[in-house]
Amino acid sequence: MNKVRTRFAPSPTGYMHIGNLRTALFAYLIAKQQGGDFILRIEDTDQGRYVEGATEVIYKTLKDVGLNWDEGPDIGGPVGPYIQSERMGMFKKYAEELVEKGEAYYCFCDKERLDGLKAQCEADGKTYSYDRHCRDLSKDKVKAKLDAGTPYVIRQKMPTEGQVTFHDELYGDITVDCAELEDQILIKTDGMPTYNFANVVDDHLMGITHVVRGNEYLSSAPKYELLYKAFGWEVPTYIHVEHIMKDKQHKLSKRDGDASFQDLMDKGYL
Repeated sequence: MNKVRTRFAPSPTGYMHIGNLRTALFAYLIAKQQGGDFILRIEDTDQGRYVEGATEVIYKTLKDVGLNWDEGPDIGGPVGPYIQSERMGMFKKYAEELVEKGEAYYCFCDKERLDGLKAQCEADGKTYSYDRHCRDLSKDKVKAKLDAGTPYVIRQKMPTEGQVTFHDELYGDITVDCAELEDQILIKTDGMPTYNFANVVDDHLMGITHVVRGNEYLSSAPKYELLYKAFGWEVPTYIHVEHIMKDKQHKLSKRDGDASFQDLMDKGYL
């Protein structure tokens, strides 16, 4: 059996709330119970939400509660760098590998076309989903557009029929119809990966065996499953945890100003 390796991959967006910290605790305990490694990775690709000094808050909080990481940005390790923005150069080549395999494609649709498509879906009372306009362009057309410097994204080519099943340790086997899955963007027009693509590639390259995350990612898990299969990579063990709730409808949220770990410490909680 592979050595157990888990990761905590927060975004530096301000402060640590209790739900994040609990996810880190579960990841830490799973690793340590099995004599494995707990890795800290900073996912800072959403520069719009980046907060100065937030990475230091993450370090301090984890150290305060004794969740000491075995590999991370400050101490290094064999599979660095451990800050996502420093790993940017490599994602595109993985997406291009999928294009070669027929598992992804170049999409040249501009903002105007996509906005028109969204408006049409709204008018028809349908949920917006990309209409796969560029999915079957001939190789010559694609080459001509690339040679002309036409902006593009790279999209995952989802199967249009059949089902995909993934296993979660808490929820068991979950099966989804492939027809429900949108051809998600893997690489954006600026060459940057989307979160959904970067975390799959990073988890594989870092040898992560168990992925602990909030259950809002259950809906993305079929897409991750198909990415792992497209690459021929081993799928990690998924553990999607319930949210810590403020009340029956609302989860604790940084954006709503709910108490952070530091707020609770400042009030004298142990």
